[in-house]
Amino acid sequence: MATNDRESMDLDVLYIGAGIANLSSAYALMKGIREHNAKAAANGLKTIEEPVVLVVDKGQKVGSHVLSGAVVDPVAFKELFPELKEEELPFFAPVTNDDIYYLTRSGKIPVPAPVRPREMCNAGCHLASLAEVTRWMAEKCQAMGIEVYTEFAATELIMEGNTVKGARIADKGLTKTGEPGEAFTPGMDIEARVTVLGEGTRGYLAQQLIGTLGLAADANDQVWALGIKELIRIPKGRVQKGSVTHAFGYPLDMATYGGAFVYAFDEDLVGVGLVMALDYPNPMMDVHDQFLLLKRHPLVAGVIEGGEVVEYGAKTLPEGGYFALPKLSVNGAVLVGDSAGMLNAMRLKGIHLAMKSGMLAAERIMMALASGDTSAAALDYRAAFDASWAGRELHRTRNYRQGFHHGLLPGMMLAGMHMFTGGALPAGRMKLPADYTAMKTAGRCRPTPKTKTDQKLYLDILTDVFKSGSVHREDQACHCRILEPALLKRDHKEYASPSTRFCPAEVYELVTDDSGNFTDIRINFSNCVHCKTCEIKDPLQNIRWTPPEGGDGPRYKQM
Repeated sequence: MATNDRESMDLDVLYIGAGIANLSSAYALMKGIREHNAKAAANGLKTIEEPVVLVVDKGQKVGSHVLSGAVVDPVAFKELFPELKEEELPFFAPVTNDDIYYLTRSGKIPVPAPVRPREMCNAGCHLASLAEVTRWMAEKCQAMGIEVYTEFAATELIMEGNTVKGARIADKGLTKTGEPGEAFTPGMDIEARVTVLGEGTRGYLAQQLIGTLGLAADANDQVWALGIKELIRIPKGRVQKGSVTHAFGYPLDMATYGGAFVYAFDEDLVGVGLVMALDYPNPMMDVHDQFLLLKRHPLVAGVIEGGEVVEYGAKTLPEGGYFALPKLSVNGAVLVGDSAGMLNAMRLKGIHLAMKSGMLAAERIMMALASGDTSAAALDYRAAFDASWAGRELHRTRNYRQGFHHGLLPGMMLAGMHMFTGGALPAGRMKLPADYTAMKTAGRCRPTPKTKTDQKLYLDILTDVFKSGSVHREDQACHCRILEPALLKRDHKEYASPSTRFCPAEVYELVTDDSGNFTDIRINFSNCVHCKTCEIKDPLQNIRWTPPEGGDGPRYKQM
């Protein structure tokens, strides 16, 4: 395709991803410039020209690809919107009750408040739908003159040497072979003085940049967890709005770090979720079956009985913490939010950290626009992050997640030490291997239990995927690629094709002959909910996830 057939746009700041980090950053940038200019004008000083700012997102709408628990620490909201009262912020309810349990197969053991880590106490926090919060934030940005475009999947960085100059938006209407079809529309080249990568967990362009420029060379390997969540409509009067329940133990085995939650968003709406660290060793574990087993446990079943699933989704979470943060800036670009690994695994929270990272990045961007210096050094907000409450919080839990790599009991012992010493012990920098290296061969492990399904409350995986609203144009190229098809036989022989069990959307389907022997893996890419577990967990690192056409994927409403 000729270069002059592709439209281009020049602007000052391009935000890739309309998640909470980027929207907070865009708003903070414009707000900061206007506040600076008002003071400068009043004192006869030089003002900063208001920048042209654009936020692009690959989802059909803002929030379509946004999922979180979510118990929100409002500290960053109070900083960004000091003029608003807490009740004016886009939350469901303040936390009214806060419980933690250790689950056995059929029972529960409460964790008394005096022995809980302070990081697990949610007093002062709020329950929210992060998808709805981002839509509210997008409206705030638009009111400041910031453009927000959806169905724009950025799939390539525009580079000039080691400097980021913007991004190319994916073409639309390509056929399965990658040729232009009848409805072909070429993607736009968007050039910007500064590009902000806030694509969410394991961002596609962020991962390219981190790898190409070695931004994580001095950091720990990032490790991840998979979170599965349903919204369930239940009879009124069963839960108190604002109640929060966390649990650990069953259904996960002792070698798998993770936990569960039940959040009462309203008197008749609860969020039920299971989070599983992706360094689990058992290739026979089926993640969706684990979620169903959780729902059958009396703690959860007693809440959701008689209810109906209204929405389903899944995403991965970066759990590596402080020591896994990459370099946060390069020439012409910065990383923020989940794309940079801004999550506190001990608190099970990242929204406030993502927002703060975006706000601090905005301060550096404002100075860079004013000076004309958009180098990595000028854009680097790492020192400001480390000095902030967000950096101190993440540093305090710097070795927490590492302790659980060898199982629940060693992890709890090290976590206790971490808690009582304020993070001072274990000392030094503990490392973690990449998640895929933890998987054992299938012959050493047993399949995890299964449970019955129905079509209303205990849904099979495909019915759950339907509840995610996920849609992909079928006649485009597959965005979940097997790099070396010849390795699939080895993958099946050694690991029993684990992609058919670690994918929470049944994208990967086992194909056998009439005798039941393995022949292939069928890829049902239209099921994909864009969690990227496949790329993280595949033991042979033989799967690559790439963004499909803009507008495709899940269509979350209240997740």
